Amino acid sequence: MRLMNEILENRMLARWGELLPRAPGQVGGLHETDAELVDLGDGRLLALKVDAVIEEVTSGLYKDPRTVGRVAAASTLSDLAAVGADVLGVLLCATLPLVRRGEIQAAVAAGVRETLDPAGVFVLGGDTNDGDHLALAVCAAGLVPRNRLITRVGARPGDSVFASGPLGAGGALGASVMMGLGGVREEQYRPVARLREGRLLRGVASCCMDTSDGFVATADQLARINEVGFRIERSCAELLHPLATQLGAATGLPAFAFLASYHGEFELVFTVPPARIAMLEQRARELAWQPLRVGVVTAEPGLRFGNVEIDAAALRNAFELSAGDVRQYVDTLLSVTVP
Repeated sequence: MRLMNEILENRMLARWGELLPRAPGQVGGLHETDAELVDLGDGRLLALKVDAVIEEVTSGLYKDPRTVGRVAAASTLSDLAAVGADVLGVLLCATLPLVRRGEIQAAVAAGVRETLDPAGVFVLGGDTNDGDHLALAVCAAGLVPRNRLITRVGARPGDSVFASGPLGAGGALGASVMMGLGGVREEQYRPVARLREGRLLRGVASCCMDTSDGFVATADQLARINEVGFRIERSCAELLHPLATQLGAATGLPAFAFLASYHGEFELVFTVPPARIAMLEQRARELAWQPLRVGVVTAEPGLRFGNVEIDAAALRNAFELSAGDVRQYVDTLLSVTVP
């Protein structure tokens, strides 16, 4: 628990756990799953998750309501993907400004559908409110076979570490907008809900978590909760999404900064024991999917890129400690040198 409490966000979540009682039928402890799980008593678990897009709007990171809809839906579905759920549907809670209300509503709906339609997921209902600024929360529900549950717990030394796809697209948009660099447009940032891949990982992955807060935060959180180490064996450049690669080439920003950014891309990071690698490869071929092997789980705690140990707590806490000072936050990311 000491390792978990080094992260300021973990302390805040633990405080909620102290203030609010946990349901008797809830499966998994605090921090242990991407979605909340309730045992239905028939061999299935009800998976629930809610996520909101608010500060991304008020900070100016997202200006297009389509982006708000697209990302809010992807954020919630990604958490259900990380537990291997079959999605039942989603609910929306939208706060719409009175000015240009109809236009904004239509754009939000279009963005939501850009994420939901390819996944075959529908909006079941929701709630609408008036407000000064656009805000959108999406709640998703799904079902998971009790004996095929994937959680954040289970990684063991020797397991391989994978990502479901290229990383750093969220960091590229964040740098482009918040640092005023340009080069990446909102419409280019299109996270994919990895629901098929999450279901494929049932019985294969030893643990899984999505990269909503970026790759470094995800890998570090999994290492902490499993009391193991993650050693990333590929170079940072090899892990990058093309948007991040292009922005890095144009601006000189190092590849690691995109991976360490707090604004993620909703890929899945998961571990697979050696005995199940062949099963992963076979199932991935059936989906025409190429998961990216990024490293290995080690007995020695910590997060390492090659032989370089990362002070992940300093990086993960930097956003909150900067109190909105983008330059200070960026300087912290750039202070780390990784090959």
